[in-house]
Amino acid sequence: MNQEGLFKFHQEMTGRALEICRKKNNDYTSAAAGGSDPFANFSRVERMGVTTTEQGFLVRMTDKMSRLSTYASMGKLEVEDETVEDTLLDLVNYAILLAAYMRHRDGQ
Repeated sequence: MNQEGLFKFHQEMTGRALEICRKKNNDYTSAAAGGSDPFANFSRVERMGVTTTEQGFLVRMTDKMSRLSTYASMGKLEVEDETVEDTLLDLVNYAILLAAYMRHRDGQ
């Protein structure tokens, strides 16, 4: 893969990540605040007194990292309906959601 191929791949992956983010975010926010809080699934842990919203993001990211670590060690995943690329896309989305949450939290 050359540099142009990398940039094309990046664009394809981030496009897929955005579509997944839209679909999953809709599923998680439809019942919360009239569906308008994109962070509802993550801030719920804070409202429940479990941990901070930021740590809630990090827990979910750690779950994905654990899956990737298993894949790196074993060369396969047992769950067949989620590919390694799906896991990586979820990780991308969690990172973007966390960055957006922090920006929102800081009033930017």
